[in-house]
Amino acid sequence: MSENSIRVEIQYRDVKHVAEGNADQVFAEIMKFFSNLYPALQVISSISFTPDYADLTKKLAEFVNIGPEGEILLLKSGLSADTAIGMVLLGAHVARKIGKKQSDDMSVEELSSATRKALKTVRNTIVEMAKTSILERTGRGTYRVTTVGMKDLLDDMTAKTDSQNQGGTG
Repeated sequence: MSENSIRVEIQYRDVKHVAEGNADQVFAEIMKFFSNLYPALQVISSISFTPDYADLTKKLAEFVNIGPEGEILLLKSGLSADTAIGMVLLGAHVARKIGKKQSDDMSVEELSSATRKALKTVRNTIVEMAKTSILERTGRGTYRVTTVGMKDLLDDMTAKTDSQNQGGTG
């Protein structure tokens, strides 16, 4: 087993399975195992939105970095306010998932600082984004990306990547 290799052993009743390799290989192997064990899982997964965090992180890395204390660093300037806010909140979501942040919500002030947009611009933009369910209010002046928002932002990133790969201007 190499240094970057993962080994997972699953046992359900008398059925035992071992998956070994990199994270993507092991995940695929485990999903295949469960699909064979529970065929209905394939049907359910085909209609369920479950973010592929490996793919999401790869695409998001073009827009944000996560600092050592979980701070979200926007890499691209010139983004529209809604795109910048969405990417920062998506970064906060990922930062929480990987244990860099305690929470995936951010205050209006944090969003303004991270996006380098005026506080008034951020306030006006988040009202519109909340109306379309891209983000939700979690407390007094704090917001986080919703599942709908994650899907829309991921679709937008995929479209931009596809456009750039095909020679478009994105």
